[in-house]
Order: sequence, then structure tokens, then C-alpha cells
Amino acid sequence: MSDDAKRRAGRWIVGVLMLIVVAVAVTALRHILSNTSRDEIDAAIRRIGSGRLLLSLAITALSYFVLTGYDMIAQRIIGRRARYPTTALAAFTSYIFSHNFGFAVLTGGTARWRVYRHAGFTLGEVAQIMIIAGVTFWCGVFLLLGIGLILRPGALTIGALEISPAARVMTGALVLGGIAVTLAVLHRAAGRSLKLFGWTLVLPTVRLALLQFALAALDIALATAALFVLVPGLSLSAFPELLLGYVVAFVSGLLAHAPGGVGVFETVMLVALPRIDRATLFAALLVYRVVYYLIPLAVGLVLFLLHEIGWLRPATTPAGYDPAPAQLETLPN
Repeated sequence: MSDDAKRRAGRWIVGVLMLIVVAVAVTALRHILSNTSRDEIDAAIRRIGSGRLLLSLAITALSYFVLTGYDMIAQRIIGRRARYPTTALAAFTSYIFSHNFGFAVLTGGTARWRVYRHAGFTLGEVAQIMIIAGVTFWCGVFLLLGIGLILRPGALTIGALEISPAARVMTGALVLGGIAVTLAVLHRAAGRSLKLFGWTLVLPTVRLALLQFALAALDIALATAALFVLVPGLSLSAFPELLLGYVVAFVSGLLAHAPGGVGVFETVMLVALPRIDRATLFAALLVYRVVYYLIPLAVGLVLFLLHEIGWLRPATTPAGYDPAPAQLETLPN
């Protein structure tokens, strides 16, 4: 079997597995909501109100603005610089496509390549930006996971699984300890190159690594806040618990490769946050999917279309680049 045939077969297998995961998640979601009526959900949606909706939209816009910082940091690490409008367009379309369609390398990666190539970036440089941006996101995940596990009061209950306070704090301390070790290693190895899956990756300085942790944590906190304001009656003291549940649910959706984490994200959120009324939380999750996923997707599609027809491209196109994005399929996911 040729390499192309193997890649096509691999994509079909991943696609089928993704559909199975989504089907299982939706089935689990139906079971979780079996005692919740549609009238209760409709009433919960109406309770959200226009004020909360507008606040969530504003926080969502701020969250996507922060996301563009991932690419700015990546450019500093690899020693390249693009104009901010180009960086913002590449980052926004990449994230919004990968958030909604999954398969980040093919969807978000292709969007990045089609924008950055007109700024003179090579395929290798775009690949490095993708990898560094992905690492930045996981920096925030582990930082917030460690802090959340330590600060959350009481035992951690996820469905039938209960983690004792001692085990919860120890796990959080281990996560933060791993971050400290990583920073110590970077202190000695900053600026060196690392070979990863055939690609060369420049290691950041400790200062840039700390910026990566802070920026990603802020982004994830804002994304959680956009959901938090959609849950009426939720006190500020519940935000850490919601944040921890959000991180676990979002990562679960990513690992499942489900488009937008659909079904998986909602199921994990409902299971991880049993103390919040299910109708109220599910209503907030439905509105959140429109606010954080679908509306930005519509904006992203329009911007990407305007770029493709030439309206949002740089005035000149550098010579010597290969416009074919097919090699992106070989980048690490």
C-alpha cells in the first residue's frame, strides 16, 4: 500500500472512530438529561437574558484577541515577525476552524499556511508556529489544572469517581512540580534547537515560557468566564470549580477529535459539575456553543473568504514560496 493510500485509510479510520465517540457521547448526554424536560431547558435559556448574552459575547471577543498572542509568541521564538493584522487573521481563522471542525493540522494548519505564505513564511516556519502555539495552549491547561486541583475545596467527584482531598492536592502539586522542572530545564537549554518528528523547534527562554503559561491561562480563564456569565445565580466562589470542569471537558473534546468537542464537552461538563442544576447548566452550554463557536465561525469564514479573494492579503506577495499546502498532512498533531 502506498503512503498516500495509507494516509487516506488512516483518515477514514480516524473519521469513523470520531463518529463513534460522538455517538457514544450523545447517548450518554441523553441519559444524563433523561430527567430534565425540554420545557425546563427552554425556561433556563430564557432566564439567561440579553445582558448576560452580550457580556458573554464581549468576553468571547477578548478571549479570541488573547489567542492571537499565541502566534505572536511563536514568531518571537523562531525569530520572525509578521504584521499584526496578518498574525491575527492567521491565528483567528486557524483556531476557529480547528475548534469547530477538529483535525487541527488539516483545518487550522491549512488556514495558517494560506495566510502566512503571503507574508513570506516558509512551510517549516508555519509548522513551528503551529507546534509552539499548541505547546502554549497545553502550558495553560497544566498550569490551571495544577492550581485548580490544589485550590478546589473538598473531594473531587466526576461521575462515580471520587478523588480524596489529599490525592487531589498531591496530583496538583505534581503537575505544578513538573512545570517547575520544565522551566529549570529551559533555563539551561534556552535558544537551543530540538528535533521533533523531523522538524526543528527552537526552545524559548524562561521569560517567554512564563509568558506562554500566563497567556494561555488567561485565554482559558476568559473562555470559562464566557460560559460562567451564562449561568444565572452562580456565585463567584463557584468559578474555580467551573474552570476545572471546563479544562477537563475541553481537553476531553480535543482528545476525542470530535468537531468542536460536540457531545463530549457537554457530557463531561454535566458530569464534572453535579452541584449545578442540570437544566440551567445545559441551557448555558447550548448558548455558549453559539456564542463561542458558531458566531466566531461565521466571522472567520467571511474573513477567510475575503483573504482568499485577495481583499485582506498583503499588498505584495513574496516570490519563491510553494503554494501547495498538502505537506501539512505530515505535521505532528
